[in-house]
Amino acid sequence: MAEWVKAKRMSAFTSIPYGGNPAWIVLAPDNMSDETMRKIANDLNPLTDTGFVLPETTKEADINLRFFTGTGEVNFSGHTAIATYFALSGESMLTIKEPKTMIRQRTKAGIQQVELRVKGDKISRVTILLARPNYMEVAVNPVAVAKFLGLTPDDLSSVGLPFDIISVGFYDLIVPVKSLEDMKRLKPNFSVMDSVCTRLGIHGVIVFCREAFDVGDDAFMRHFAPSLGVNEDPISGASAGSLGCYLIRQKIITPTSFTRIIIEQGYLQGRKGKVYVHVETTRDQILRVKVGGNAVLTFTGYILAP
Repeated sequence: MAEWVKAKRMSAFTSIPYGGNPAWIVLAPDNMSDETMRKIANDLNPLTDTGFVLPETTKEADINLRFFTGTGEVNFSGHTAIATYFALSGESMLTIKEPKTMIRQRTKAGIQQVELRVKGDKISRVTILLARPNYMEVAVNPVAVAKFLGLTPDDLSSVGLPFDIISVGFYDLIVPVKSLEDMKRLKPNFSVMDSVCTRLGIHGVIVFCREAFDVGDDAFMRHFAPSLGVNEDPISGASAGSLGCYLIRQKIITPTSFTRIIIEQGYLQGRKGKVYVHVETTRDQILRVKVGGNAVLTFTGYILAP
């Protein structure tokens, strides 16, 4: 039997309404089926992820989150997870205390630690601990990469930095370019990109440059994931985490024991946002990767769940 469930629309990784990455958060009952969640995600937000907050019945975690696109479930969505905690404001589902509250969230990626910064009984920043980076050592044809990005091989080779494939949640090919002008010139061929990603066994492509729009930020990036049904994600928290690892691994940024990296995304789509990446290292080894940000509520109401 159909029922009405509460849903909120958020703008994630931004403090600007309708900036950042849009995310729908659905407060789902425990009997909602996977197919219903997929249908709702496809209807609400076919271009990116929808988060479903489900009852957590064990003592292992405080909250149970699942993420769906119109094509199916994904293990983890950074921007949707960030948005979830701001969406839960006023819902009496979590107990929060100043100045900091630690939460254990269950996702298909496992149980993750979440830090909520709290001020005046309101959440001001959410930071999520991701998996330690994994690296995929496979040969990548620069001609194929240039082709699916609409650039030339010379555009890529002139940067003087290697490709890399890194995962802190799902595997992305990381492609450096020289400037914001090169970022603006990208003309992705998503069919070819999807084919190359499938052949490599990866999920998406990060293209970045060190030139940034705002003084003090460390890089600007775009994220493409046609194999997940998302041609271009305005902002991806997990992918920003992978880029933070790349910048340290390639010695582009000199790490300290705690390195804070600010990654810009969404500016070219009119959805300005920033991901705060925290990388903890020791003896050139990355120990922990965290991503953090803000979110803004733009709609609250009820939707019919079939």
